[in-house]
Amino acid sequence: MKGFSTLAAVIILIIVVIAVAGIFFVIYSQGGHSTTTTSTSSSFSTSSQASSSQTTASSQISASIVAGGSTFVNPVMQVWVKDFQSNYNGIQVTYSSVGSGAGVNNFLLGAYDIGATDAPPPSNLYQQFTQKYGEVLTIPDVVGAEDIIYNIPGFSGTLNLTADVIAKIYLGQIQYWDDPAIKALNPHFNFPHQKIIAVHRSDGSGTTFIFTYWLYTSSQSWRSSNVSYGYTVNWPVDKLGNGLAGKGNDGVTAYVYQNPYSIGYVEAQYAISNNLTPAAVLNPSTGEYVLPTQASIETAVQNANLSSLPSSLTVDMSRYLSVFLNVKAHNAYPIVSFSWLVIKVNYTDKSKAEAIYLFLKYIVTTGQTELPSGYIELPSNIQQLILQNLKLISYNNTSVYTLVS
Repeated sequence: MKGFSTLAAVIILIIVVIAVAGIFFVIYSQGGHSTTTTSTSSSFSTSSQASSSQTTASSQISASIVAGGSTFVNPVMQVWVKDFQSNYNGIQVTYSSVGSGAGVNNFLLGAYDIGATDAPPPSNLYQQFTQKYGEVLTIPDVVGAEDIIYNIPGFSGTLNLTADVIAKIYLGQIQYWDDPAIKALNPHFNFPHQKIIAVHRSDGSGTTFIFTYWLYTSSQSWRSSNVSYGYTVNWPVDKLGNGLAGKGNDGVTAYVYQNPYSIGYVEAQYAISNNLTPAAVLNPSTGEYVLPTQASIETAVQNANLSSLPSSLTVDMSRYLSVFLNVKAHNAYPIVSFSWLVIKVNYTDKSKAEAIYLFLKYIVTTGQTELPSGYIELPSNIQQLILQNLKLISYNNTSVYTLVS
């Protein structure tokens, strides 16, 4: 009986050991590995769904953006608007090429979400913006150049001009093409005794702002006059009956094209698209006469001192108007500038804030690869500076960056 009990105990012990081993095997082979795999799969799935959700959310934003101003930037802006809307069907962007002066004024009035201007707003206007909206961003969107275009029948070769000669033409102090000052710069051409028609803008213009500021910094004759610089100025040449006012860059271009013996100033793309020959302009920093080409504009950009630009683009940017003017470098065209966009920082409309962020991000990134001739891509460090500042755009003081990136 005792032997039977011992045998039974051994059998029971064996059964228990086998059972425990079986349970351990099941737990190890199914429980451990299955839990880890499920956890990893779940984590990956959540991440993918979040990314997909953000992309879908961005593409489904429904909002309208009303922008306008600079005619300088209009050719490339039309390219940007078309391409951007092909990727964001729910965002409607309209851009009115009405001149920089109207652009910044309409932004101040609240008629535009984005005001476009070739020159950063002057200090007094910037102060009005901040008084009305709180913080505002003034960001570069592209680099361009101003061409001095002319229409002299029979002229061949390259017309050389200096800032002082150009200034005296618009001041009415040089009235004829065969003036000794012009002939001295171009001794190989027999200029006709014809009156110079000096074409300028009729509207408030950032192109005029840059042009007159360049004259102010480069010509003693201009500085000695009382004309100064700005979106609009009183042109002395008009009092002599030798001035002609065109609306927008396209208006100035048309008047120069249509009027023999005329001269004007326009953004480079307008000269290129209308086959108007630009003058070679003296860069006073180097003593070279330089034509406005892609290479000479790029040279000015590459050699400009951009380290002075502030890390925050919410400050008064008017002091940075001259960053690309008269850059001291071989073959640097002297009349080069940023074009600028002005926007509010804080919005009460979430979709509007998101749409503006996405549009501006597109301009600073993809948009820089789609530039017509006459424009130059923003330097990479400036692109990064702008992208950091765009993160300030907010809905009820909450950044929209994380919602749409």
